[in-house]
Parts: sequence; structure tokens; C-alpha cells
Amino acid sequence: MKSKYILIGTTAMVLLVTSCKKFLDQTPISTPTDATTWQSDGDANTGVAACYSLIRGAFNASIGYYAYGDLASGEFSSSDQPDFQKVIDFNLGAGVASTATDNPLLKLRLWTPFYTAVAQSNRALFFISAMPTSVFTGTSDEERIARKNKYLGEAYFTRAFCYFTMAKVWGDVPLVLENNDATASQQYARTAKADVLKQAIVDVNLAIKYLNWKDNGSSDRIVRADKGAAYALLAHIDAWLGDYAGCNTACDAVINSGSYSLMPAASFMDIYKGQSQESIFEISQNTLAESYNAFVYYTLASQTLTSPYLNSTVPVWHVNNSLVTSLYTDTADVRFKKGFISVSSGATSFYECIKYTNIQTVNNNPTLKVALNNIVIFRLADIELLKAEALSAGPTADYNTALSLINTVRRQRNATPITGLTGAAVIQAVADERGRELFLEGHRTFDLIRLERVTKEQQFDNVSPGEFAAGKTYWPIDPNLFLNNSKLIQTAFWIGKVN
Repeated sequence: MKSKYILIGTTAMVLLVTSCKKFLDQTPISTPTDATTWQSDGDANTGVAACYSLIRGAFNASIGYYAYGDLASGEFSSSDQPDFQKVIDFNLGAGVASTATDNPLLKLRLWTPFYTAVAQSNRALFFISAMPTSVFTGTSDEERIARKNKYLGEAYFTRAFCYFTMAKVWGDVPLVLENNDATASQQYARTAKADVLKQAIVDVNLAIKYLNWKDNGSSDRIVRADKGAAYALLAHIDAWLGDYAGCNTACDAVINSGSYSLMPAASFMDIYKGQSQESIFEISQNTLAESYNAFVYYTLASQTLTSPYLNSTVPVWHVNNSLVTSLYTDTADVRFKKGFISVSSGATSFYECIKYTNIQTVNNNPTLKVALNNIVIFRLADIELLKAEALSAGPTADYNTALSLINTVRRQRNATPITGLTGAAVIQAVADERGRELFLEGHRTFDLIRLERVTKEQQFDNVSPGEFAAGKTYWPIDPNLFLNNSKLIQTAFWIGKVN
């Protein structure tokens, strides 16, 4: 299974660099092969594994997972790379030459990599549904049906995950659910984000129905979706929609499942090596076949790490020292003690986040290093703190339980419990704790968007309350996407503002 996963990942990455000639990018598994594949359990497994590989490729393009989720959140004060500085400044519509195909700002405005993953999910759902139960692995009809349902559940999960990601980043996006020869060339208008997320909830509930809880004996645990990953996704969708009652229920399903546990303080950094007892869902890249070259300029390692991990002396992305100082006031907190170091350049000192330092030298060649950290999407501390948000910001507030959840996490991190807070102070305490716990984990920008919706208080230095209400935090799409689709329109706030 693992070898097929790696093989399809290589294929997927080749497809992602293919130039986009249709609204949806080149299909991830070519139509002519569909008639000869999708014949066996192994075919279904390989087809579903491609969904995860394509998501990995979408997130790794111009460090997208962290650029969308962290770079504009205040975690970084500046960047030595001008186009990433524009993201920090929320200058998302800055001019980019159409010929600058490697420009990170241009890549971040393209949703085609995510639609490539959606297309593969659609293909998997279509063909696996049509496959006879008899071809799946199992010693009984019940086992073979469960095996088929597992693959269908994963395909529903990956499609829901892609649409949730795109709805957070761009708002309204085209909703494409069918799989046929005309899909790649058909023109689609943008679908209202509420309808996109409604479909994502339908999909994730089907994933919950079809998937089992974590199999601790599987080498693919955590990097393939299971029932816990589906419930975690549902909790985040509900929180994004402001449905805190639904969010609370989904969080409870994860917390009460007994499938996950918080890592002890001594092992906190093991979370980022991948597949820890705390993780719920990760994008796998902790093997040489899945990893990325740490020296490539547009990678997380190259932007955030210095010697002894890489050769640079100052991080390209400069951590916001003031934010780190204000968040981590407890000197015993292992999230600060183990997650950061201080580096200097002349009279200037920088904090450096070292969560992602699983760097390996290949063939004893110091000029060839690969980064082997998985992308941690959901983990138990995230879900416990999301439940705390639901309890403190929801219509029927339970501040005491919310504070108790905060302190459950803090105790595991050797941080002193917080006491004596109530009301809006607990809502802010939850946001701050998520900031400490999930620093540079792809959450803070979206956390602050939800916080501003609840408190109506400005959270972004470069987004005024009026701009926030007008949708400035949603990304524009690159004008090149209009060339083959006359039905597309620019993201509302950015109409007339993208050069």
C-alpha cells in the first residue's frame, strides 16, 4: 500500500506542473486508462491515494498551506522575499507578470491544483461506486463491502476537504461534482460559499458513515482519512459557518472516541515528525519519495530555518518577536522552550520557529537536504481548543468548561493554568491559546477571521473593519483563469484591484 502511495504521488506531481489549458487542470489519471483500471482493490487504493498526493502538491505549491494560514496572521513581521511580503501586508492583488509562472503570489492565486485533487476525488467516487463488491479484499461479503466503503469514504473526505479549503481561501468557488469527459472543458461559474460548504458537509457526513476509527496497526494511520479525521473536518466546517452547536458535537465525537491523546511535554516536538498519538489527520511527506528539497527557495524550510539545519544565518520569513513575547509569557511552556530559538544578525535578534526541522542529508551530501515533516492538519489539542471556542463563543456560553479545556492543554505543555476569567475574556483566551499551540500550523489566519466575526474587533493590521466586512480576507483569483472561462468573475473585494 505504501509503495503504491509513493508511486502515485510522483505521478501526481508531474501532472501538477503541466500547463493549465482548461478550467480544471489536466486530469490526474488520464481518461483512456479508466477503462483498464478501476478493476481491483489495488486499483481503488491507488486511485484514492492519488487524492492525498494531489492535495500535498497543492499545499506545497508556493508554501500554500502556511502562506494562506499563517503568513498574514501577524506571526511574521516581514519577509526578505518581496512577494511573500505582499501576503503579510494583505496586498494580495499586487501586479504579477503573466509570464512569471514561478512567482509565488501568482501560484497562490490559482486554485487549479485543488481542482485537480477534486477531479480525482470525483473520478474515484464514480468508478469505485461502479466496481462490483467481489473485487475488493476480504474473506466475506461484509468485509468486502466495508473495504469498498472505506475507499468511498476517503474520496468523500478528500473532496470535502478541498472544498472547505477553497471556500476559506476564495469564498465562492465553482462546485464541480460530476465526472465525465466534458468536465475538464466545461465552463463553471462561482458557486456561493454557503452552498459549497453545504455540499462539503454532505460529503463529510458520508465519510463519517463509511469510515472506521483509527487503525493503530496500519502504517497509513493518520495520513489516510478515518472517522476521526472526518469528524475533525466537520467540526472546523461548522466553526467556520458559526454553527458552534454542531462544532461542539463534532469535537465531542473526536475527544470521546479514545483514539487520540495529548502528547506529554517531554515529547511535544515529536508531533511534527508525523503520526503521533495526538495527530488526527496529516498530509504525508516524511519519506524521501514524498519529501521536498529543503534548499528550494519556495519551501517552508528555506523560508524559516537557519544553521545548523540549513546554511542561512537569518530566516527569510521574520517571526514577529512582539507576538511571540506576548503569547508565551510562561517561561516553562514547552511550546516556547522547544519550538523556538533566537538567532542574531548584527544587532538584530530574531525568533526562529523550529517545529519543522526534520531535515535529512541525502547520500552524505551537505548540498542535498530534504525536509521530512508531515503537514499536520488536525490534532487533538486543536480540537479541544476548537471545542473551547464553541463553548465560549456560541449562543449558550459555558465559560467554565471552555477554560477547563484550555487548562487541559496547558498542563500538558508545562504551562500554568489560567483562572479567574469570564465572558469575552475567555473568548480571547481561547484565541490566544490556539495561537500558542498552533503557531505556524496553518490555522491562525482563519482563527482570527472567526474571532473578528464573533467580537467585531479588528484583528489584522492591514485589513480595516470596513475592508473585512467587504471580504478583503478572501483571496483574488489570477486573471489568467478568466481566459478559458467566461463565466468566472473576480472575488468581490478584488474587482478592479488585481493587476
